[in-house]
Amino acid sequence: MSGRSWLRRHGPYHVATRSLGDWRVVEFRGKFVAGAPEKRFREEVDSVLQSGALRVVVDLSDALLADDSVATAAHEAYHKARTAGVEMCFVVQPGEAGGYYHLAGVALNIPTFSRLKGAIPF
Repeated sequence: MSGRSWLRRHGPYHVATRSLGDWRVVEFRGKFVAGAPEKRFREEVDSVLQSGALRVVVDLSDALLADDSVATAAHEAYHKARTAGVEMCFVVQPGEAGGYYHLAGVALNIPTFSRLKGAIPF
C-alpha cells in the first residue's frame, strides 16, 4: 500500500481515549509525525494520566509512525506514567509496519504488544 492510499484510508491523524474494563486506551490513528500530531498525542496522554487512571494502553496499531518523534513521545509518556505509578504499555504493529518505534528500539525498553488482546488480559 502506498503512502497516499494509506493516508486516504486512515486520514491525517486522530487521537481518542476510551475505557475497556479498568484500562484506559489511548488510540492514535493516522500519520504520527513531529508537530501537531505529536503535540495532540502528548496532550491526550497527559489528560489520561491526570484523570487518575491506573492502567493505560497506548494503541498505535493504526498509526503510520513516520519519523522519530514517536520514540521521544513514547519514552516521555512511559516515564510520566511510571513516575505517577500508572501501568502503561503500547500496541504497535510488528516489523516494518511499526516504523520508527521499532527502528529506535523503543520496544526493548517499554512493554510493547502487537495486539490489544495481548496488552489487556481478557
